[in-house]
Amino acid sequence: MHLAEIFCDHMVLQRDKDICIFGYGKGEGIIEFLGEKHTFTSDDDKFCVYLPPKTAGGPYEMQVTLNGNTTVLTDIMIGDVYIAAGQSNIEFTLAQTQEIDYYNNANIRFFTEPHNADEQGNLIHNQADWFSCVDDKVNQFSAIGYYFANELQSVINVPIGIISCSKGASRVDAWTAPEYVTTKEYQKMQEVRHNDYHYYKFNHDSWTYKNKLTNIIPFANSGVLWYQGESNRGNAEAVYYSKMLEVMINNWRQEWNDNLPFYLVQLMPYNEDANIADWAKIRSQQELASKTLPNVYMVTLVDTGEENEIHPQKKKTVACELANAVKNIQFSLDIEYCGPILEGYSILENGLELHFSHADGLCIKGKKLIDLHLFDKNNKSITFNERIKNKKLCLECENVRLVSKITLGYSNAPKHNLYNGSGFLASPFCLEKEG
Repeated sequence: MHLAEIFCDHMVLQRDKDICIFGYGKGEGIIEFLGEKHTFTSDDDKFCVYLPPKTAGGPYEMQVTLNGNTTVLTDIMIGDVYIAAGQSNIEFTLAQTQEIDYYNNANIRFFTEPHNADEQGNLIHNQADWFSCVDDKVNQFSAIGYYFANELQSVINVPIGIISCSKGASRVDAWTAPEYVTTKEYQKMQEVRHNDYHYYKFNHDSWTYKNKLTNIIPFANSGVLWYQGESNRGNAEAVYYSKMLEVMINNWRQEWNDNLPFYLVQLMPYNEDANIADWAKIRSQQELASKTLPNVYMVTLVDTGEENEIHPQKKKTVACELANAVKNIQFSLDIEYCGPILEGYSILENGLELHFSHADGLCIKGKKLIDLHLFDKNNKSITFNERIKNKKLCLECENVRLVSKITLGYSNAPKHNLYNGSGFLASPFCLEKEG
């Protein structure tokens, strides 16, 4: 018998939830923690022992005896744990950024899930341990995870643990259990796949789910920071991304037996092919997921990027917005974390009125609204005048009945200038008008 690698010195355990201590092998065990003694017998290849919830604090020790062999784990903290998951942009390390701020905070701890793969899907195992924010190893940790932890910890003042579980170029389906992706409905969504599926063999057969994610299930946590979508951006398959993401989220929540909040990062500008709006479609699908899936939220960073760089440098900005989302959603702090999101429209005698959420202080930066277009059913442009009224965008045109479609920033690298009062750019959209 042996503990899963995630259980080691300096770890952070989730507060106020049942704590699952798990590992592999058959036999008898004893776990002693905070004056409590838990004995168990395992007849399966994987054992799970649940300890009752604990409040934030530490450092503590835990004694684990498996088949007569005793291990003492030291410097354990109890606080809030988050999983930083997805592909290369959340895997992107602090050392790779151009904006490095070092923090001396032993109440922040990091763990990188150690299993990886080469392009052919061959398993690579790296060393794994928890380490604190004062350790030199932070340079090789997720930059977003690092800055997120520091931003959040400075406000909630409890220990923070970040688990980095990511793989560059990974697809959402690779993070989903086989029994979910082999259904007829799911396979229909995958009839046309982006080239990342065909090129990278670790995207096949739920590789990252089986070889990375299962190693941290069911380690209790507060939620998931999800930055992914680039590898599902194929023009034909992008329209299914919200549904594919829904399947994955439901899968993870079932595995953890917890309604985990998911915080999505909307893809930043990348002008890979100006003639194909596949990145725009993924953004729309991410927004749809945040609107339709329970306990799923999105941060908008469409003006925070480099249109000719698939790995934008400003990871601290992304991390701070994710932290703001958590502060707002989980800690009820009055902090904006998102740009205006289109929720609907009204037809007026002389035009249209667009309604937005996250629209306090809705404004146009500049003399005129850029990159907003009205089209008729033949895709011909319709002229209009715009004005802001009571957090709504009013579009005045001579014959509103001719309007068939409205777009804002609907391209791979948006250029529009519609903001809210907190300085966040509106989420791009393509609205097909009914009737």
